Amino acid sequence: MGKDYYKILGVNKDATETDLKKAYRKLAMKWHPDKHTDAAAKKKAEEMFKDIAEAYDVLSDKEKRQIYDQLGEEGLKGGGPAPPGAGGTRFVYTGIDPNDLFGRFFSGDREFAGFQSAFDDDMPPGFGGPGVFRIGPGMMGGGFPGNMGGMGGFPGGMGGMGGMGGGMAGMGHPRPRPYEMDLNLSLEDLYSGTTKKLKITRTRYNNGVPTKEPKVLEVEIKPGWKDGTKIKYEGEGDEPAPGERAGEVIFIVKSKNHQRFVRNGNHLVFRATIPLVKALTGFTLPIQTLDGRTLQVRVDEIVSHKSRKIVSNEGMPISKQPGTKGDLIIEFDVSYPRSLTAQQKEQLKSLLPVA
Repeated sequence: MGKDYYKILGVNKDATETDLKKAYRKLAMKWHPDKHTDAAAKKKAEEMFKDIAEAYDVLSDKEKRQIYDQLGEEGLKGGGPAPPGAGGTRFVYTGIDPNDLFGRFFSGDREFAGFQSAFDDDMPPGFGGPGVFRIGPGMMGGGFPGNMGGMGGFPGGMGGMGGMGGGMAGMGHPRPRPYEMDLNLSLEDLYSGTTKKLKITRTRYNNGVPTKEPKVLEVEIKPGWKDGTKIKYEGEGDEPAPGERAGEVIFIVKSKNHQRFVRNGNHLVFRATIPLVKALTGFTLPIQTLDGRTLQVRVDEIVSHKSRKIVSNEGMPISKQPGTKGDLIIEFDVSYPRSLTAQQKEQLKSLLPVA
């Protein structure tokens, strides 16, 4: 069934952006793990905190929400086809860091403008009174109860800011554009699935100084993914300025040319050149599959030039229907002899019908 993001946030399916922000703000404050000291309660809070962030991240994004509404959580995370109007591409949702979202939401990030004022009567219990954490223009004072004082544990350059006033470092910088790059894969990779380790270089700030930092991302390729499938990694790209949220890294699946097969959707096309004598008398065609098997395809019918033979369930895996595959389509090119002797012509005339 998958997760019900609307139920997690307690909103209706027609919830607006404002509804989503209000719901996230209230629930994130309630379920932040640092508010809970008991081990069992803390574990539950961590799960809820993660689910709340994921629900908000998906429902607040038009493209993700559209795919989720049609395909559910499993479709969103399994690389299902994009719904009509989504540009024909597919992508795989890889989640979001809940601490990163919380830090941006309550730190003056321009994306959440209008939700940075001091909390009012709808604040969860335990967060009112003197010393409450309040956020306003260019101001950050007080501290959360327990371990949350100053948000020192949050990523994105916010460490060491506990209890300080004044402006946020790097406020006002736009988030960098996603860094997109093709992920070139063989048909064998896309047939069986595999894991790729990809090294990228990104800009990060150390003590306010921009540095080039290498990073290895592990990408799990699932059987049946098509060209255009997008694998997104939030917060793994460049930092625009000290303390600012890093951009996305997006890998876009692109299949390499193959020496034996051409992919057509979920089907595989194999072109076989055969001599005329076999086209007329029948033959067995050996075909090596993408997973190393050898099919022995028997052809007893007369084969004409450009005719086709279909072998069911020997195409590409269908990512949304585990255990099923498309078809193998064999296209025949009949090779005619370049010349015949007079005797051979007479023999053919005696064997073949004239009309």
